[in-house]
Amino acid sequence: MKRLIVFDLDGTLARSKSAIDAEMSLLLGGLLDVVRVAIISGGDWPQFEAQVLGHLRRDAHMSRLSLLPTCGTKFFAYDARWQALYSEDLSTSDKSKILGALNRALDETGLRAKGLWG
Repeated sequence: MKRLIVFDLDGTLARSKSAIDAEMSLLLGGLLDVVRVAIISGGDWPQFEAQVLGHLRRDAHMSRLSLLPTCGTKFFAYDARWQALYSEDLSTSDKSKILGALNRALDETGLRAKGLWG
């Protein structure tokens, strides 16, 4: 028997940036009755609240659900309430260095997009 099943959120459990539908809510709730489930996504915590948590049945076994926002750089578990077990955040200095390097590379290669979306 499997002890943990891991899903991606967008494009797997729900359409991109959309809430899970009623059928998926029932299926996830049923799965949580028998096994631990983890959901990972590139989105941050508010996306999980909007797309998943607000749509699961009230009696779902939340203690069996793990949430991994921002591609797993954060880990949330439920124990009477949702708690962040870890969060691997970049410092402001590191973010600035990374963005600077990316911008220099885009300028040097001429690959900078004319418009941004998404």
